[in-house]
Amino acid sequence: MIERRKATEADKQFLRQLFTRVYEEVVTRQLGEWDDEAYDRYFEDSWPGNNYQLIERDGEALGAMWVERQSDHIWLREIQICPEHQSKGIGGRLLQQLIEEADTAGLPIRLRVLKQSRALPLYEKMGFTVVGEHKDSHFWMACQPGNNRFRSQPATPAWHGTPP
Repeated sequence: MIERRKATEADKQFLRQLFTRVYEEVVTRQLGEWDDEAYDRYFEDSWPGNNYQLIERDGEALGAMWVERQSDHIWLREIQICPEHQSKGIGGRLLQQLIEEADTAGLPIRLRVLKQSRALPLYEKMGFTVVGEHKDSHFWMACQPGNNRFRSQPATPAWHGTPP
């Protein structure tokens, strides 16, 4: 059974390592290099006030998610799945739940993704479209309410904890 819970200070080291494991390869491929010190600073700067949720199954950490709910949209700031757990439907289930929440609230979901991210096809499959670009590095994407391409499928059961 997969559960979500608010990340705590005790999870910080795992989350820092996850950040590197998830992003180092794509950043190096897309931008040419990975700067450990710069990305450690970025992680540290984003830690205060974070809204990470740990994704776990039977006590094993599978990844993390950071969602910010605004009055006019839902901002998917981060979704990070451990490389060994990617391509197993975990990210898709998390996105499906978030899309259903956004549809109910009548809000779009917005996110930013590296242009060469392996997650880009998943976002497109789930109904996200590119709405802009940030320099040469990222796409801005959005999923409008009612644009959920999988609306007819029931939500995947066995998710517990607070919503992302």
